[in-house]
Amino acid sequence: MERIDFMRLRISVMFVISFLGGMVHMALHSVFGEWKFFDWAETLRSALQAEGATMASVADAAELPELGMEMMSQGMLYMFVFWFAVMILPAIIPLLTGGRRWRWVTVIVGLVMTIMGIVDSVSHMTMPGQFPLGLSGLIIGSIPGIVAVFLTHNWARTS
Repeated sequence: MERIDFMRLRISVMFVISFLGGMVHMALHSVFGEWKFFDWAETLRSALQAEGATMASVADAAELPELGMEMMSQGMLYMFVFWFAVMILPAIIPLLTGGRRWRWVTVIVGLVMTIMGIVDSVSHMTMPGQFPLGLSGLIIGSIPGIVAVFLTHNWARTS
């Protein structure tokens, strides 16, 4: 395998890892953010630590929250499909072509998606009770994206 082909494969793999990290972040967002798991865990912990806690008060706090998941609108579903297609695009382009213009398209799309992932993760870290969610998105999605963008930039600069 030639050096350039190996570089293209390495870039694709890093963007796939970043994409999968984004998928894990979205899954965690659904479980912990939408279902308010962190709030539930905090309430349960407080009930267990309360002085003079009774079994009844702990049992009330231990009741899982209602799953308030409304059905997703058709437009929102199309938006998610579009978003995920754009997220995986930087992983696909290097596998399909090594053209100079496409290299820079990969750099730009990969950079935009990585920056958006970082902004999303940092915004979660500033929300009450969502710090672990933001940190997980930053670690499993954004760090591989940053590495992939640097690799792609080096690849795009080569002739």
